[in-house]
Amino acid sequence: MIETTINGNIVYTDDTYTHRWLDAIGPDVCKLIEEFVNVPFSATDQMAGWLATLIENGAGESTVSMVAGSPGGEVIFKTDENDNDGINAQLLGEAFYLASRYPTYFGARFKVADADQTDLAIGLCISDTTVLAGVSDGLYFRLVDESSTLTLVAEKGNAETIIGLATLADGGYVTAEYTYLNNLITAYINGVQVGQISDADPNFPDTEYLTPTIAILAGAAAAGTGKTLTMDWIKAIQVQTV
Repeated sequence: MIETTINGNIVYTDDTYTHRWLDAIGPDVCKLIEEFVNVPFSATDQMAGWLATLIENGAGESTVSMVAGSPGGEVIFKTDENDNDGINAQLLGEAFYLASRYPTYFGARFKVADADQTDLAIGLCISDTTVLAGVSDGLYFRLVDESSTLTLVAEKGNAETIIGLATLADGGYVTAEYTYLNNLITAYINGVQVGQISDADPNFPDTEYLTPTIAILAGAAAAGTGKTLTMDWIKAIQVQTV
């Protein structure tokens, strides 16, 4: 682990993957670090501190639950069995802001059971209970059904800049991350740099407060099973000073 200082705040990075922020401490730090080890649930399908909107087009139920017997902890999002059933989960509040060039790290480790028949969004987005149906602003990783290509989306006012990052395999874990440093958003897949977007891009989301977001929709009907997203961890860390 490497200790660095950003604007008077301490940031700890991985000694192998030096872009990866492990934690940060200081008066200007805004962070979510969730390992899904023992997440309390305030109600059925509701992780404490999050709002999960269940999307269901028929009988049954989309669900959010902890994975029993998982080393290190995992949570699973399971859609109902109809096309476009799913879950839209967002951390309550909008505490992250990109407009002032605040140094930022976002990362998540996850897997999907059916990569080319799942819609997925994981990242920082404006609060919206229908993220995959039409969120207006955000910086997030996206998967669209009929394709297994994971992309990074910079979106502002419903206009998007999209870069392709990697092809996902069914049931295979992927670590997707980005940093916002020195006017550049840099994306990494499994520790390897794969693309960049400048904050001069007209679709860089610099006018809205954002919040960690996890959203999944079934890309096709799956009788009796639905589609699943399993999350190992998610981190959003920002130093809010210039």
